[in-house]
Amino acid sequence: MRFQNQDVMKRIWICCFLVFAALAQGICQDLVNDTGAALKHLEEHRQKLRAQLKQGGRDMYGILDGMLAVGLWDEVLSYLDAGANVTEVEEAVLRAEYWWLNNDFDRAARELRSVKAAANRSPLVARMEATLLIEAWKLPEAEARCKDMLASNPEDERLRAVLGRALLLQKKYDEALALAKDMQRRNPQSAAAYLLEGDVYFWDQRPALAEAPIFRCLELNPLEANARFSYGYAIWRRIDATQLDDMAGQWEVALAINPLHFQTHWHWGNGHTNLTFADYVDNDEKAIRAKLEAADQLVREGNVDQALVVTREVEKEYNHSVLPLMHRASIYYSDFDHPERLARLDTAQAIFLEILARKQHYGPAHNGLSAVIKSKRIPYLASYDSVTAELKHTTIHDWDNFAKVFPDVTYYPGEIAKGMVWNQLYSAVVYFPFLTKQNNAFVIPPLHIDLAIAMKSPHFRFNTTFDNRQWMDIRGVGSGAADIGYVERGAYGERNVILHEYVHLFHGRVLTDEQNRRIRALYFNAMEKGLTLDYYSQNNESEYLAQTYPAYFEHVKVHPLDFKSMNTHHDLTTKDPEMYQFLQELTANEAAYLAGNKDAMASNWAQVYLNLSNRAQRADVNLAQRYLDTALTYDSRYLPALLAYARLKLSTGDFAGAKGYVQQVVELDSGYAPAYVVKAEIVGRESGDNDAAIGEQAMLYDKAVAIETDFQIKAQNAIQLRTFYHRNGLIAEAIKAAGQYVAIGAEVSTYLRDRKDDARAYAATERALLGIAAPLAELASLVAKRPQNYNLRGSYADALMANGRYAEAVTTLLEAQRILEASSSGRPDFELRIAEAYAMQPGKADSLNVYLGKLLVNGIDPDRLDELHNQRLVRLLSKAGKGQEAAALFDKLPQDGDRFYRSSRALSAAQLAVQDGRAEEAIALFEQAIRHNRYQVQAYQGLKDLYNGDDTAIGRLDRTLEGLKADVATE
Repeated sequence: MRFQNQDVMKRIWICCFLVFAALAQGICQDLVNDTGAALKHLEEHRQKLRAQLKQGGRDMYGILDGMLAVGLWDEVLSYLDAGANVTEVEEAVLRAEYWWLNNDFDRAARELRSVKAAANRSPLVARMEATLLIEAWKLPEAEARCKDMLASNPEDERLRAVLGRALLLQKKYDEALALAKDMQRRNPQSAAAYLLEGDVYFWDQRPALAEAPIFRCLELNPLEANARFSYGYAIWRRIDATQLDDMAGQWEVALAINPLHFQTHWHWGNGHTNLTFADYVDNDEKAIRAKLEAADQLVREGNVDQALVVTREVEKEYNHSVLPLMHRASIYYSDFDHPERLARLDTAQAIFLEILARKQHYGPAHNGLSAVIKSKRIPYLASYDSVTAELKHTTIHDWDNFAKVFPDVTYYPGEIAKGMVWNQLYSAVVYFPFLTKQNNAFVIPPLHIDLAIAMKSPHFRFNTTFDNRQWMDIRGVGSGAADIGYVERGAYGERNVILHEYVHLFHGRVLTDEQNRRIRALYFNAMEKGLTLDYYSQNNESEYLAQTYPAYFEHVKVHPLDFKSMNTHHDLTTKDPEMYQFLQELTANEAAYLAGNKDAMASNWAQVYLNLSNRAQRADVNLAQRYLDTALTYDSRYLPALLAYARLKLSTGDFAGAKGYVQQVVELDSGYAPAYVVKAEIVGRESGDNDAAIGEQAMLYDKAVAIETDFQIKAQNAIQLRTFYHRNGLIAEAIKAAGQYVAIGAEVSTYLRDRKDDARAYAATERALLGIAAPLAELASLVAKRPQNYNLRGSYADALMANGRYAEAVTTLLEAQRILEASSSGRPDFELRIAEAYAMQPGKADSLNVYLGKLLVNGIDPDRLDELHNQRLVRLLSKAGKGQEAAALFDKLPQDGDRFYRSSRALSAAQLAVQDGRAEEAIALFEQAIRHNRYQVQAYQGLKDLYNGDDTAIGRLDRTLEGLKADVATE
């Protein structure tokens, strides 16, 4: 019995232990994910350190070092200045660490030099010296310094962590990982060991493995700023917009611990945010920026001090706004040639911090602060003096074209900024004449100018990227922009973003169809075989080229911002030799052209003139033809130009001429799939939309999809096939085509994954429009993944309304419209949908009238909406009792179009007839709408209303509708 009791007690004790262990684990985990609790813990820990400092003790160095680690920097400096109870070596190391945290590396080094030579054997000094060697990008020396000291201090964990960093940045990932594992073996409670392990996985392009050790690091030390940043970044990498608040919470803790944490500021200022432009909007922005234009003009004229005066004057008038402050800090930063540059950077830093105190998470200020931090660090690089000398004495060839392509170089004072741009382009300067011929320019906006302003394109303020970043805060784009912060960092050996974005520009404007197909083939090959240089180049073929092209030229990269910034010539030759071979050929052509061999890029000129022709076609067919003639003089066998000529002939009704050009293409390459797309277009224009013509077109579109080997072109052809069916009212066939693409389409790139999602969304929407509720869940999921895909959100709203969920439709549209209206880009089609939803809800007449007022703000104006949405507006106006306005709009709309449009027009005419009491005419028009599009659900409902009391007719319509649903339910 006694033994049984002992056994029971033992089990109870074990259970209690497990419960307490679980509770302890829960508390630790809470401090990881509950960032509010983590911030409270930070403040409690600070108070504890202050109390320990006040009490005094034997380990004053440990207390002060701990205070530096949690952001109490100035308190530590004040204590040291007052005469701290620490040794000379300890004081020097503490002061060095203070200046290192504040990005004054020269002063940190001076502090270490101030101690006696004997201190060189101190592991504290060795750790800080190795840290500064890393900052100077003397990585082998840093590694050697750590290893030398570890020989006599093998258990110094912080020294091991610095060694791990030096190994990691030299891409000695296996050694760094082995070191991390050894640190964990020696001390299972080592947060630094788990942080190093996670960093190795991130940098070695194994991000899926990184999150667990980063999480463990935070369990062990919730106040590790680097781990907080990395965990927030790992959350962002989940590409789930619903988790962006969690990302932001982690970064709030990181900045509370280290208010100058570079990676956090950079990422928060470059699209990684939980905010939208609605959170940034300044109602006086237009007036403020207009007054600040005078400051920019003064900067261009070299009168920087007077420009700063203008910003102060504007600030007095608009003291509620941060825009004048942004402008002033930006000017301080951009004055690269000023003799007191460091003082100006200090001023800029103070201003950016003031902005962030006033406007939390404001991306432009985070970006500006990151630019200042990096600009303070750059002069400590070992290569700084030689690079700066080269920048000051750069010889720019072809200045005229350079200034046309990069007009903003004349904005920045002095000569250094111009050299920064030129020296990062290498042989890609060859593309200047190709781009200037098309009036393409590349902007380099200062820190106070966002992409929407720089590119004169408001959509940057309300759209997101393929990986869920907000364009409003992104500082570079392939259509031609990279901000000045990028340019400065790239000039000193960091990631060459200006060339990366410039590659996107000439990739899309100058490279030939054959070159583009080969790049995609190489990308698919690299993805299949695991040859890509980094995770970013895995996204799509555009990023693949833009990452590998700079790597071809660059043998050393310093202080990479993150895991997509390390690529060098050696990496390219060893990891992806096939792409290296392509780039050798491409750059050889560039060099040959620069040397005077104009035939080396003749096909590229053909592509340029094809672009010009496409641009001119709507306004001037004759000019478009002359451009094509020129294209074909450069390359008479350029297939895209021959097909463009076929389309040009088709637009003028010259069917024989169009067929002749297509035949030339087929004779040159019978497997060139785009030729069969143009053949289908010719059949449609020549034979109309009778059943035989539709059948022939479908066969040609199908063939184009089937024979295309390029995944991206196959996706485009699949969209054309689906669109062809849709426009001809063949909805079941369109849904089937969408399903077939989902089944066969590749998913290797973000572009291709998005196209499959588009196909899924199309099929789900069309099924839901028939009143099938099941697809709504899939649409909701797709919207959650891509919340600022506005076309998708509009389709989702239509699907909700088709299933009677009007209030939900309004809610989902207003969520998006809030963002759009903040950037003065509200969508009239959303206003239409909201009005339609209100029209279907009792008691919403006032709301309906508000939105009808918005839709009719310019009277009967068919230009605000496309033709199909205008037909919906006709029906809404009729339903709302505005028959006169409905009829007036109806009369202004086209009388003919494809089958889908003719069905919509007949539906509108039928509803107008109903409102006028012309029942028989309405019945005929509803039936006409159904003949053009069997899936026109509203026409069936209209007939049922008119057949009121005729149960036989209504039953027949119901059975037809149920049959249509059955047709698409399993496709």
